[in-house]
Amino acid sequence: MNKAIVSLAVIVMVYFSSCQPKSGQTSNNEDQVIDSITAHTEDEKVITGVIEDASMNNFMLITEKGDTIFISTMDQEPSEVSGFELGDTVKVNYIEEEEEPGLNTIVTAKKVVIIGKENKTGK
Repeated sequence: MNKAIVSLAVIVMVYFSSCQPKSGQTSNNEDQVIDSITAHTEDEKVITGVIEDASMNNFMLITEKGDTIFISTMDQEPSEVSGFELGDTVKVNYIEEEEEPGLNTIVTAKKVVIIGKENKTGK
């Protein structure tokens, strides 16, 4: 009876230890989930619009369709995401980053190019 219990305990321990991934390893399914999140958030996109408002770490863009988008410039190279003024028409290369998976998406500028200046005469 004791040998049967010891044998059963050894079999159970071997079974459970073989089901656990070794340290530093992930299952294929976890790799696929991580890859799909990275691909979703790192695809660079382009949008054009007029600068409506700006602060130190973000700006508000009114798109050609009339949509309002808040774009972050936090942690970006200032030379790549600055130099525009209110009313300028710009082309923005951006990525969408997930602040909390499935909850909030932050639009982050990677590069801002001025394609038209506001006409400041005649006001």
